[in-house]
Amino acid sequence: MQTVLENVLDNEPIMQSERIWTASELRKLPAAERDAILSAAAALAEADYRNDPELTAFETFGEGDLYGFSSSTTTR
Repeated sequence: MQTVLENVLDNEPIMQSERIWTASELRKLPAAERDAILSAAAALAEADYRNDPELTAFETFGEGDLYGFSSSTTTR
């Protein structure tokens, strides 16, 4: 199944297949093609993130996840 989406970069329609791209495959593509694929994927996911609070109702960092006071005096 293919869906026609609008390329956000130049407002031209693009064909979006149901292919699942790996990060390695996307890195090998020309920048314009990679941007079009990622823009189309973001457009498809936007409604889900806007309408489903469970997708965004979490804390990014827990209490112990961030660097705080440390007894170490060496620079990192």
